[in-house]
This record gives sequence, C-alpha cells and structure tokens, in this order.
Amino acid sequence: MLLELTRSIHGAWRIARMDPDALTFFDLTINGFWRSFMAIIVVAPFYVGFLILSFSHQPRLQLVDGPQTAIEWYLVVKLVTFAASWVIFPLVMVPISRLLDLTQTYVPYIIVWNWANVLEMAVILPAVMLFLSSTLPGQTGAIVLMVAHITMLFYGYLVARAGLQCKLVTGVGVVAFNFVLSLLFNGLASQML
Repeated sequence: MLLELTRSIHGAWRIARMDPDALTFFDLTINGFWRSFMAIIVVAPFYVGFLILSFSHQPRLQLVDGPQTAIEWYLVVKLVTFAASWVIFPLVMVPISRLLDLTQTYVPYIIVWNWANVLEMAVILPAVMLFLSSTLPGQTGAIVLMVAHITMLFYGYLVARAGLQCKLVTGVGVVAFNFVLSLLFNGLASQML
C-alpha cells in the first residue's frame, strides 16, 4: 500500500506538471479505485490540524441558544461533512459521467481525484497557516491564500482533463460543479454550528 500511495502522490504531482504520462503512476483498476479512498486517511490529520488552527480565528461561533460552540462539536461537524463530501462527489459523478458519455474514464478520474486531494492539502494548508499566523504584512496573507485557491482550481481542471480525458469545457464544468458542491457542504456545516 505504501508503494501505491507514494506512486499515486507522485502521479498527482506529475499531473500538476502537465506530464502526459502522469496516469501511468496510478493503479487504474477497480481495486485501485477502492484503495484510492484511503487517501482520506492521509489528508484527515492535516485537515484536523487546519480545523484546530482555524477554530481560534473564527468569529465567535454561537449555538442557537447562545453559548459558544465547543471545539469538539466544531471538529465533529466539519469532519463529518468533509468525509461526506469525499463520498458524495464520486457518487454524484456517476450519473454525470453517464450523461457526458464519460463512463469509460469515470474510474480513472475518481482514482486521480482522490489522490490529488493529498497534493491539494499540501498546498492549501501552508497558505492557510500563513494567512492565520498574520506573519505576512497587510493583505499579503489573504493574497497568498487566494492564489493558493485559484491554483488548486486550475489543478482540479488538470485532474479532470487527465482523469476524464475530456474536453476543456467539460473539465471546467466538473471543477465548477465540485466547487459548488464544496460550498454547499461548507454552508451545511455552518448551519450545524
């Protein structure tokens, strides 16, 4: 498993470098599909760290009756929505891939998407830490965070193009759909806090 993990993360990096042979680093079988969901185990500890860091910088989270939201509840809500989004996006992509006549490339795309999340966390987490630490002057931290997010949207497009082997417009549409879905999950999590 460790070899597959390192090869897959390396493949995710090769996609970022726009290497046309990047898919050769992934196990694109059905077993590789199921194992790719193990990427959440790699990402989860970093996500928990991100949540703990960001909790202290949130505006006072209030429950309906007034008391401040406990960090434990905050972590539970955020982790449940995080895990749900990791499962729901691939499920929703099943009918979308059928509609777009991309069923042949659905499995490779989800494999690549799962492993690409590791690389995305490696880019976003340092940007968030810089933003929250206030070590950068003025709005520089916010700009760094915005650039990291834009870079990850472009990377998501590269992942869609490589995994789905689709047209430019389809790749942009898949990334836009994933972005809207993540906003919905964040909104749902916020409603529960």
